[in-house]
Amino acid sequence: EPPPCPLTIPRGSAKPSSREVWGAMSSMTEDEKQAAFDESSKVAQIFSGVFFAALAVWLLASNTTKLAFVQRAALEKRLTVCCFICTYVALFSAFFNFLQLTEVDNAALPYREGYTMDFCRPIEWICTCPFLQLVLVLMGGSKIPEYRRVLMPLLAEGVLFAGLASTIAPMIALRVGFFVLSCAFFGALIFFNAKQLKEYSNGEESILRGDSEYRKASLILMSTWFPFPIWYALSPEGLNVIKNITIIQVGWAFFNITAKFSLIFYIQRI
Repeated sequence: EPPPCPLTIPRGSAKPSSREVWGAMSSMTEDEKQAAFDESSKVAQIFSGVFFAALAVWLLASNTTKLAFVQRAALEKRLTVCCFICTYVALFSAFFNFLQLTEVDNAALPYREGYTMDFCRPIEWICTCPFLQLVLVLMGGSKIPEYRRVLMPLLAEGVLFAGLASTIAPMIALRVGFFVLSCAFFGALIFFNAKQLKEYSNGEESILRGDSEYRKASLILMSTWFPFPIWYALSPEGLNVIKNITIIQVGWAFFNITAKFSLIFYIQRI
């Protein structure tokens, strides 16, 4: 743990002069200077990342056709917007995965000694996965109720936020409770995904029958999302059944790539 920085100003103390600040800096050891530099760099990276991400989201929202119009538009227009959203998902996923290479997002779990979680991983999912649910709603067109444009991303956010709360909760009772809540949100999500199949096909298709492109896209999303809660339960963030960190990290990467690539490439092919 880095030593305390001598530039820290006690609460209630008078503001030091610039000469006193420079004097304190000159008296710092090399380790203290490096610790102060690392801390400042982390703050600057987080600050810049948050504001540039907010700018990107604002630009996307400001320069995109209203979703209510898109959902009622022709299939070609809907698929074009879906591909545009998938581009956003791919770019932000790449950004957060590169960020995981740094130590900025490292978070030690209090109940798992020696295990460090990449906090950018759940943040990546929170910022991208709900848009994949939105893609399915837009792809379904006017046959899907308009309120699903809000409900489906919110249910996905509920799954992810409850899962994150289960990860960082200090007490096992809270972790179990949040995990059950996350599974409940996930069950509701799958229920509405299955319901949308019937709405899109006027009752002719379901999870077990049908051959439309919309059904295939829905099944790709549902089947590739299903392993995530199972892998979470097996990981050190859950029941700690699998203790090998390399296997856990490779598993997360494999499921993430499979879920996003398979759906995005399928929609692009259409």
